[in-house]
Amino acid sequence: MSDDVRLIRVRADAPRLVWEVHTQTERVAYLDALDGDVLWVSHIGVEPRYRRLGHATRLLHAVLAHARCGPVGLAAAPFPAWREQGLLHEDLRTWYARHGFHPAPSPRDPYRMIRPAVRPAAARHGCGCGEAEPVEPHTEGSLLLG
Repeated sequence: MSDDVRLIRVRADAPRLVWEVHTQTERVAYLDALDGDVLWVSHIGVEPRYRRLGHATRLLHAVLAHARCGPVGLAAAPFPAWREQGLLHEDLRTWYARHGFHPAPSPRDPYRMIRPAVRPAAARHGCGCGEAEPVEPHTEGSLLLG
């Protein structure tokens, strides 16, 4: 695996937003979101051999930077084991909590979590986990595989 990875926003035509993490030859992770009054993360995916290297965190930081002070929501529900192996439910909740999300279950979505709107001064310091990540905007010359 190459250590040379980059984070790219590949789609920004509202309301759909997409960020990807690429090596020189392949896409290794992605995040889909829908922008609105609340920015909703619909999916974060990382290729199995690239997991536990911080790529999901890089993607989440990108979406939080895009949201700035606004609220961000998601469902902290793992995929069924038959579909894709990933973090267990409690591990997901812990991971999202580290990035400022709080449980906000609803009758239709018991896994829902929200990172509430934050003050502008607080948004400058990221999500509070102590890490920051630059994001490269997509340009026509960027290598996009997918």
